Amino acid sequence: MSKRTIGLLLIAVVALGAMTGVAAAEGDLGVAVDRGADGASTVTVTENDTAVENATVNVSVVDPANESYAGAGEYETDANGTVDLDAPEEDVTVNVTASNGNDTASTTADLEAPDGLELDVEDTDGEPVVTVTDNDTAVENASVNVTAADENATYLGAGDYETDANGTVTLDAAEEDVTIDVTAEYENDSVTETVDLEVPEGLAVDVENTSGEPVVTVTDDGESAENASVNVTTADGQNVTYVGAGDYETDENGTVTLPAAEENVTVDVTAEYENDSVSTTVDLVAEGGEADEDQPFGQLMQDFIDRLQDREGGIGAAVSDFATENNPGNAPDHAGNPGGPDDAGNGSDAGNASDGPGNAPDHAGNGNDGEQGPPDHAGPGGDDGDANESDDDQGPPSDAGPDADESDEEDGDDADAEGDDDDAEGGDDDDAGNGPGNGNGQGNGNGNGPNN
Repeated sequence: MSKRTIGLLLIAVVALGAMTGVAAAEGDLGVAVDRGADGASTVTVTENDTAVENATVNVSVVDPANESYAGAGEYETDANGTVDLDAPEEDVTVNVTASNGNDTASTTADLEAPDGLELDVEDTDGEPVVTVTDNDTAVENASVNVTAADENATYLGAGDYETDANGTVTLDAAEEDVTIDVTAEYENDSVTETVDLEVPEGLAVDVENTSGEPVVTVTDDGESAENASVNVTTADGQNVTYVGAGDYETDENGTVTLPAAEENVTVDVTAEYENDSVSTTVDLVAEGGEADEDQPFGQLMQDFIDRLQDREGGIGAAVSDFATENNPGNAPDHAGNPGGPDDAGNGSDAGNASDGPGNAPDHAGNGNDGEQGPPDHAGPGGDDGDANESDDDQGPPSDAGPDADESDEEDGDDADAEGDDDDAEGGDDDDAGNGPGNGNGQGNGNGNGPNN
């Protein structure tokens, strides 16, 4: 064999060897860590996507100074190329290295401690729901005990229960605010939570956007009440109508949208849901308008009192002032005092007017012509006094004044004195007269009548 031939053969052998090494290098050893819900983990070793049996797996803690893991150590894969690791007692980060022949592969994994047995209580302001889980999986047939935290408090739902297939127990709504202890037990494990329960809000109705298209919202225990019945009527005592009066049913959001009011109106809104009902009264304002000044006084008063609910101290004075200012029974300003209009005061014109209430007419005075005197029994009235002295029926009582003789002698003096008095007061004998019937105040209406 020639040297040339031998050389070619050697080159071929080297090339074949090189090709064999590349194939070995192309071998792909892989390792993966899958974490289960119970906290346990599974390591899987593969080569070219095929499970590798009897591969060596080493598990070590990344930060041994601060973390520990009872499952650290060396393992060997089974026929499925897997190794099972125990759940850690606390969260830990580990290195996992797999070896098969001359090939190795490594990965880092965060192992989490299992949640273990847990319970949660929701809807604490309605009918509370207790949910029991073990490593995030619902636990059926777990035992649940409920007691009032304060021995002096009571709770209707206190007692022992067992969870259903969904790991839940529904408790009774609280009749008063109360704190309870809830304990769940399952497979020799237990967990306890303390929860504050609140009295449910019950059925409620609210009306917003009263100056546009009103929106009625119905809730039950704070949750939207779908398919609740809503009735809208015009409140009593009004001479207006509302186009939106009628019956409605709430949508999935517990709401009903009403048409805008065409004029200011007060409406009653009643909601019914699951054998319960609630009502409210609201004022709707026509679009672009203001609150109705002709609103019934009772409604105005009620609205005013409602606005004072958060006021500190008494509200009596404020309510009294409001009633005085807004009561429709109040007289207008021009009506004056109860005695009459403003011009019925004590002015000289009104006080002495001849046609004022109670004043005798002008001709009733004891004028100089002697024709219009007082009744005969009213006493001497001037020159005609003598003529009537003899008539017992017409004269004054015996104790009412001087006798006839004295009357004659004193007539002149009396007349002079009365004249002087009249002059001092600015009066006029001819106009005012001297008789007692010229009364100047209300009620003094007995003027001197004519003599017969």
